[in-house]
Amino acid sequence: MNTDGDDTDLLDAYLRATLARLGPAGFEAVIRAADATCLLLADGQSAVLAGPDGAAFGSDLQREYLALLAVLITGRTDHLIVALPSADGASGWAVVEQHLTRDPKALADLCTRIGDLARDSVRTGTALAQLWRAS
Repeated sequence: MNTDGDDTDLLDAYLRATLARLGPAGFEAVIRAADATCLLLADGQSAVLAGPDGAAFGSDLQREYLALLAVLITGRTDHLIVALPSADGASGWAVVEQHLTRDPKALADLCTRIGDLARDSVRTGTALAQLWRAS
């Protein structure tokens, strides 16, 4: 857990480090994506936790986007981002608590469950879209 008493200082330090890692263009892309997601969530809408499509928002920026959302939502920086490889070779990311890294089996089980849920969601979405078009 963070020991910083002032969340503003924590966020400011995190954003400065992110800017240093990504450079201005990458930083702006991540901030814009996170801002759009936060606006959707604040309005009570569901938000797909994904950045813009295309090579300009590649895997590294997707990871940074998710990490920023985790900091904004939890107010902490002690989470970890782990890769979630899928059967089609694409990678996704998950935010996990640090204690899971001490138990590789629990982490693997969690990643499997997340992958299964994601595949189920895609199948459900596809089925609903087909029903919608058919009606």
